[in-house]
Amino acid sequence: LEGGGGGAEGALSLVYGRLVYVAFLLQVKLIYSLPLLGRSVMLLLSALLHAYDSFEMHWASTHRGVASRFRLIESHWTFFVGYGGVLAALSAGLRFWDLFVLRAVLYPIYIANAPHARYSDAPTRRLPVFQACFGVINSALQLAELRMRPSRS
Repeated sequence: LEGGGGGAEGALSLVYGRLVYVAFLLQVKLIYSLPLLGRSVMLLLSALLHAYDSFEMHWASTHRGVASRFRLIESHWTFFVGYGGVLAALSAGLRFWDLFVLRAVLYPIYIANAPHARYSDAPTRRLPVFQACFGVINSALQLAELRMRPSRS
């Protein structure tokens, strides 16, 4: 699943990436419900997701694997918070249809800019925000694999 190549491997990589993404969305929703810091942390994590959305097409075209994409965001999180911060702030403050129209205009610009971004110039201390999601998804997949194995009798 790491290579994200073509065919069945590419399809599995896409599904795996979506599972991690959805698990992270659920984590963000859970964090939002926390008193005091929930909304601020949710905004920070949403910025990372918006940045991921902007870079996903570029990373897929360069065959960067799913885990590698998320590790890259964790390693350069300050850059990616800045990259997705405007979209995250707009998401928090606009009504659905207003945001829909604005995203339809802005996302293509963000996506087109992604291959030219210089995130390697902004190294920071790693922020492992996606690791819980990987743990949950990987554990669920391992459990499913164990249940699907034929029993030895």
